[in-house]
Amino acid sequence: MNGSQGRQLIYLLLTISGTVLTQRANWQFIQENGGFALGEFIAQAGATAAGQSLSWDLVIGATAGVMAMIVEGRRLQMRHLEWPVLASMLIAFAAGAPLFLLMRERHLQQLDNANG
Repeated sequence: MNGSQGRQLIYLLLTISGTVLTQRANWQFIQENGGFALGEFIAQAGATAAGQSLSWDLVIGATAGVMAMIVEGRRLQMRHLEWPVLASMLIAFAAGAPLFLLMRERHLQQLDNANG
């Protein structure tokens, strides 16, 4: 296994973890609150200083991250760039960011292989 393959494996595991762990927490919230009420979700996320810190960290970091995904993906002419962006917005940034990095690593490896 070369460095690129190792990175791809790590990004894949992070994508899976980011999906499973965030959705497990979301499902727990749904069960505890009898459904998904966005207002209650936001209220609980901001109920403590720690929650506010993590929430702002995520919102600002994810915004910059998605912007970077779009710019870098277009620069590299990556296909299917919409998937990590949608995953970031609809599942979790913890799923979309490593998915983008996995796709980017695979794309770069394909370019290296094509260039000999």
